Amino acid sequence: MLRDWLERRTGGPAPLYERVLRGVDRTSIDAARRTLLAGAPSPVLEIGAGPGAALAHYPAGSRVTALEPEPDFRRAARARARDVPADVRVVAGDAHDLSFEAGSFASVVVQLTLCSVALPHVALAESYRVLRPGGELRLLEHVRHPHPWVGRLQDAVDPLWARLEGRGCRLGRDTPRAVSEAGFVVDDVAEVPMPPGASWLFPVVIVRAHRPA
Repeated sequence: MLRDWLERRTGGPAPLYERVLRGVDRTSIDAARRTLLAGAPSPVLEIGAGPGAALAHYPAGSRVTALEPEPDFRRAARARARDVPADVRVVAGDAHDLSFEAGSFASVVVQLTLCSVALPHVALAESYRVLRPGGELRLLEHVRHPHPWVGRLQDAVDPLWARLEGRGCRLGRDTPRAVSEAGFVVDDVAEVPMPPGASWLFPVVIVRAHRPA
C-alpha cells in the first residue's frame, strides 16, 4: 500500500503523520485544537492521541490520559508529554474496549480518529460509559459533506482512499449524527476553515456534546 511505502521512506508512521499534517497544522487544525481544548474539564481522556500533536494545547495543570494503540505514536507522544504544561500519561489501549471504570473522566477528547476506528458506534458507547454524568465529549473530525452529491462522491472515493491510506480512514462518516445516536446531547457543531480545495472533500468540524446528567 502507498502508506506502507511512505512510512518506510519517512522512518515510520509518526514521522509520516507529522509531515502530512505539518502544513495544515500551521493554518487550520492547530488553531482548531486550541479552541477544542480550551477549558476542557479535567481529568481528560484523549482517544487516539497519535504522536501527541495536541498535547501542548491542554491547559496547565490538566490531568490527561492519552490513549494510543500504535507503539511508534506512543513513543512520540511520550517524548512530547515531557515538555507540555499539562500532566500527561500516555497509555496503550483500544477505543472499542476502554480499560477504565465507568464515570472516570470529566471530558473525553477525540481528534481525527473516529474516521478510522472500525466500529465508531462502539467507540462512542465506550466514551459515554467512561464519562461522568454531565461530562463533555469534544471532537475534531473530518466528516460527511452536508451536500448530498458531495457525500455520494465521498462514498465513491472511499474504497480507493481506504486502500491508499491504509489505516481504515473513511471520508464520509456522519459523526455528529453518530454522536447523537450514542445518547449524547450535541451542543454545537462548528465548521473549521480549511485550506482552499480541501473543505469540499475533507470538511472538518468541532463537535461539542455532553452526557446527560
